[in-house]
Amino acid sequence: MHLSLFTAAICCLMVAQAQPAGVIAGSVVDANSNKPVRRANVVLSTVEARPQDALAWTDGDGRFSFGYLPAGSYQLRVSKDGYQAAIYGTETPRRPASIIQLANDEVRNDFIFRLKPPTSISGVVLDEDGDPLAGVEVTLMTPGFERHKRKLLRGARTTTDSNGRYRLTAVAPGRYAVLATPLFFRRALKMQPEVTPGQLQQQYSYGIQYYPGVDLGESAGLVPVQPGHEISRIDFRLALRPSVSLQAKIVMPFEVADIRERSVTAIGEQLTNGMNMWTGPSPPGLSVQISQIPAGSYLLIAQAFVDGKRYRGVQTAYIGPDGSSEIAIPVEPGIDLEGNVSVEGPGAEKVVASTVSLVPGDGIPWNGPPLRASVNKDGSFKIAGVPPGVWDIDAGPIPNGGYVKSMRLGDQDVLTEEMAIRSSTTAPLKIVLGTLAAILEGTVTQQDQPARAVVVLAPESKLRDVIGFYRFAVADDKGHFEIKSVNPGRYQLYAFEEFDRQSIQDPDFLKPFESAGVAVTLREGQNETQKISMIRAGVH
Repeated sequence: MHLSLFTAAICCLMVAQAQPAGVIAGSVVDANSNKPVRRANVVLSTVEARPQDALAWTDGDGRFSFGYLPAGSYQLRVSKDGYQAAIYGTETPRRPASIIQLANDEVRNDFIFRLKPPTSISGVVLDEDGDPLAGVEVTLMTPGFERHKRKLLRGARTTTDSNGRYRLTAVAPGRYAVLATPLFFRRALKMQPEVTPGQLQQQYSYGIQYYPGVDLGESAGLVPVQPGHEISRIDFRLALRPSVSLQAKIVMPFEVADIRERSVTAIGEQLTNGMNMWTGPSPPGLSVQISQIPAGSYLLIAQAFVDGKRYRGVQTAYIGPDGSSEIAIPVEPGIDLEGNVSVEGPGAEKVVASTVSLVPGDGIPWNGPPLRASVNKDGSFKIAGVPPGVWDIDAGPIPNGGYVKSMRLGDQDVLTEEMAIRSSTTAPLKIVLGTLAAILEGTVTQQDQPARAVVVLAPESKLRDVIGFYRFAVADDKGHFEIKSVNPGRYQLYAFEEFDRQSIQDPDFLKPFESAGVAVTLREGQNETQKISMIRAGVH
């Protein structure tokens, strides 16, 4: 029995006079055994600006069918627990899916999906005596760049069971560092052959560990993962280490005296989510002690409140095996950031910006109230209590088909540069939205034939590290692509057979392909059509 559900959009196309007779059908089998896969989810999607989906489940013979389909462009994808998801026409997640062109009353029943077992990484986490450790978080980390600084980026994670075992499934092909992070508050005692009466017993804790048994991310081994493979025996043996104490003192501006609340947050590799220590208003001083933490490097974030005003400071520190001497953390008051939003271009009088908000741009967590303001009718706004730091700006909504034309903090261009706020900052933030962004169309070819590819529009070299200027598109079966909402300016245009968007975090990624790119200078509105050759996978 073939079971199908159709979206309302497809049903509405079934006119009473002559229902379309188009069919897309096929089967789903196990790639290893070639046996039918029952109850797999098969999704048929239309290829349009707002895709419509229809869902079917395979029957006992692994068959599926979609009927009464109008002529058009479609895509197929299949999923089933215990298998990797599959998309018709693509061998890897880095390649664009193929498009099925269905003619009037055409019957296509030759689609076969061979589902592979899920790619996974598994292992066991033991203590130094070989006993299992439960509740240890195991995280996959991929080498990459964050704000164009090389680092390991956190990905999928799980925790060990009562036997210390873990298994991460549905892992995408690639190379991974694997990190084991014990519960921060897990304390342990070591047996001591002798103790002196009244002697305080040393506290111990488990430190983090990267596979294969190293403490630092830069020393971690990278585990290669191939599609459909199960990588086992990625094991850990965690050692107990003496716990230490962190001593910190909040240093306020000299004129501030009446402090009601203060806190210090310690964040480090050893702490997955950081740890917050709050101290009450009782005297003396502004010292804080955070006890029983692993030795290592930490980012310390201090906050204090005076008459409702927030003060904030950030300091890095290494806490050695003997603990720390008192670490001074100077704090500064936040500012009220004022500014204006204006709109330029055709129909500008009909566009109204509503909000301006800030998010951390330096990787330092913000645990205060959202830094957001409504835009007044005259375009003015004020974001209260912005602490010193680097902040990314979001203003909008951006007009349909428009773009952010400029952002300036006083004389500084903060659209293409980082916006650093200090307690002394007084310059206004001026934001201009444009209603008419650049539009670029073109064709991708391979040996003079249309090619389906991932198209990348990269800004000129001096803006190559500004992620917001990149644009992407997928060329269809005729090689045609269209890119909208582009900031006018100078770009390089590329077409890749395979492409991972995370690659653009690496500022040197495009260097080997410079000669294959097409230089374009874009203006507002429609631009000259471009023709570009596809870069084959594995070609540098």
